[in-house]
Amino acid sequence: MLLVLLSCAPEPASPWPVTLDAGGVQLALNEDGTLSMRGPEAPLLEGAYAEVLLDGLGEAGRAVRTSDARARSFRRSQREDAHGSAEVLELLVAGGPDEPALCWTFAAYERGPLLVDLSLTNPGERTLEVHKISTLRVDEQGGLWLGQDPARHRVLENGSFTVFDFLVEVKPGDVPDEGWGVLAPGSFEGHSVSNWSHALVDLDSESAWVAGGVSFGSSMPVMELSYEPALSRESEGRQGFTFLSATGAYLPAGKALHPGESFSSERLFLEPASADPLLGLERYAQAVADENGLVPWHRREAGRAIPNGWNSWSGSGSSGGYGTDIDQALILENLDVVATYLRDFGFDWFQIDDGYEVAVGDWQWDEERFPEGPAWLTEQIRESGLIPGIWMSPFTLNPNSATALEHPEWLAQKTPIGRVAGGSDAILDLTHPEVQGWLTERTRELHEDWGFDWMKLDFGYYALFGQDLYDDEATREEAWTAGMAAVREGLGADTFLLHVGPNGLNWPVADSGRTTLDNMPIWDWDPALDLDDRMDQQGLKPTMRSAGRRWFVQDRVWINHPDLIFFRSNPRDETWPRLSFEEARVFCSFVGLSGGIVKLGDRLVDLEPQHLDTIRRLVPSHPTAARPLDVFEREFPEVWRVDLETPQDGLDESWTLFGLFDLGLNVDTTTEPYTVIEDDLASTVHVLDLGEQGLEGPLLAYEFWTQEFLGVVADRLEVEVPSHDSRVVALRPVQAVPQLLGWNRQISMGGTLVQGSTWAQGELRVLAELAGGSEDLPFAYEVAVYVPEGFTLVGASVDTELGVVSQEWADEGEVARLSFELEPDARGVGELVFRFE
Repeated sequence: MLLVLLSCAPEPASPWPVTLDAGGVQLALNEDGTLSMRGPEAPLLEGAYAEVLLDGLGEAGRAVRTSDARARSFRRSQREDAHGSAEVLELLVAGGPDEPALCWTFAAYERGPLLVDLSLTNPGERTLEVHKISTLRVDEQGGLWLGQDPARHRVLENGSFTVFDFLVEVKPGDVPDEGWGVLAPGSFEGHSVSNWSHALVDLDSESAWVAGGVSFGSSMPVMELSYEPALSRESEGRQGFTFLSATGAYLPAGKALHPGESFSSERLFLEPASADPLLGLERYAQAVADENGLVPWHRREAGRAIPNGWNSWSGSGSSGGYGTDIDQALILENLDVVATYLRDFGFDWFQIDDGYEVAVGDWQWDEERFPEGPAWLTEQIRESGLIPGIWMSPFTLNPNSATALEHPEWLAQKTPIGRVAGGSDAILDLTHPEVQGWLTERTRELHEDWGFDWMKLDFGYYALFGQDLYDDEATREEAWTAGMAAVREGLGADTFLLHVGPNGLNWPVADSGRTTLDNMPIWDWDPALDLDDRMDQQGLKPTMRSAGRRWFVQDRVWINHPDLIFFRSNPRDETWPRLSFEEARVFCSFVGLSGGIVKLGDRLVDLEPQHLDTIRRLVPSHPTAARPLDVFEREFPEVWRVDLETPQDGLDESWTLFGLFDLGLNVDTTTEPYTVIEDDLASTVHVLDLGEQGLEGPLLAYEFWTQEFLGVVADRLEVEVPSHDSRVVALRPVQAVPQLLGWNRQISMGGTLVQGSTWAQGELRVLAELAGGSEDLPFAYEVAVYVPEGFTLVGASVDTELGVVSQEWADEGEVARLSFELEPDARGVGELVFRFE
């Protein structure tokens, strides 16, 4: 057989294995074309290889591997790119007339990432049909080892089997085959099949394996993992996982590799021996941002904030919201509520959702419902001091819409899964040039003619279920990318694009995405369900679970959208208990700590004063997401942490914020099998070992919702949280002079709005952005300051030209308080002055 080498001169022959150090993990490329990894103390990986599947998926495919009996050589080099400086090691495998030449590349960066990819070159004279690439693959001839027993491992997935992107599960390492591979396209083999990324954690040693795709151009990166006890190999007393693969399938019909052409897999991120899986996932998200040159919306221009607002869908009509039952008068009525009560506090976007259009696909406004039209309506929104947004599902069409009937050639045929999951709507062929031009014109009209600066793009994932495309060589991901590029071209770079669809594919182009299923005004999952049937439930707790497990993307790749806040209850009272205010506030605490979009899902005209007051305390959002510390221990994490600081030249303002929850009915995910923790309506006492948290006392503990000083803590923090409630506690290092403890205006207690504090000549001055509220609902400020021994409070006041209606100070010994209200509609910067002797 004719052998053709890649056009690069290999180094002179060198003894195998060839090694590469990746942050303390030793990689070894072996003479047989496999890869081994060894951690600081023991082997991690053996028998790994890369694989290309030609001519079909599953058993119909023909596998070409780096471990096949072909000529191999290696090459070393240095690389400098967006990730930093790297040492690069490549395994070069010769090709033939019907087999591609392979270049398996490992880049170990000084800053930490290990990136892996596989490039193919077709040296033959006929086109090769690539159906799948496994950038890193291990079968039962090798193994992956972290701890003693795979049953004591947990896998945090990030979506499942490509089509179930809303599933964000924590599975046991020995999870059996669930059979989803039969239904999902792609012929996936793993028992755990995770979209985008996964984190595998050994509960006993706390060691972790973190992996994920950082590019998404031609296929969806999928992480596969299995443990078959009968096939497992032992290494130093540890049982190994029997299958691992970082895979991309090229759907719907494969990827053509023409003679002389080259093609690369999606790039893989690895942190193979992570000591902290939470940090590993955050590093993964940063690698995605670096690879794609992403800067989140709020960081692109000075003065931008996380968008917060309302959308008229309000959780659907069946859940007690408006759904599609909207009109001009209703919109203006709700607009007045935002402008009157919330706008001045940082709640500044206002979105019109489904129901304005005559037909999905035509995007003409219903003149009976909106007689003045869209441009007039956006003018009213802007005159109210808000930014207008709109919903659209531009990739789908009503089959009876004028667009679908006039342009049948624009429509894609549905794949089998599309016919099942895609609903009755038709889907556009996003590879068709005329469709791309139409998308650009529709979204340009939305922005430039109608005047909307926010677009919520919905139901786009249906377009992934198309086949028989205009460009018959395009993969579904390439079609998707073309469609999204057309949308972005029409919107322009400065229109905020929120997408409801597959997360990873949207990271490079959208400004935000919903990270969960639709939220619902329900507290819990249905307790009558078996544990295995609970993952597709909707409600406050299920939303917290799914959105919370994707915390690591926030403020690195884009802005997370944890979906809508509700204070109302689901109207199906006979099935679901009514939602209490405390339960609604639990979700508010989660959203406030998530760093993402704060969006209301209620009929605004129905909100009560305490609801409006609670929303005011969440905005503007602080962009840094809190980490779920017990994400591998509880189905619904109850302990969250975020470290904050106020950049300024005065006092050292850095603190740690803990979100502590009592979520009632829960699941202990450390047991085998998982066990339900019954909800006995008792409160939860959270005890945090501060040493284990890396915090050194003494620290000042202050709670947000109750505005209670919890004292000076040294070794541990103990907080009692009532049933179905939450507490948010700030821990600040004790200083030698009076210092800010916290306030009730915004949940981060200084992360936003507080511009800094200074101490001089017996005065503590806190500079902050303030808002007065409305005449019938002013905001009652409360600011707390710690008073160390040796200082006595002699007065406190608000130094501002905004107009003070009332102010009062109190000396409580260790705590000094200043309470005040401002003139209605006041908004600006003022100083809070505490005087001591």
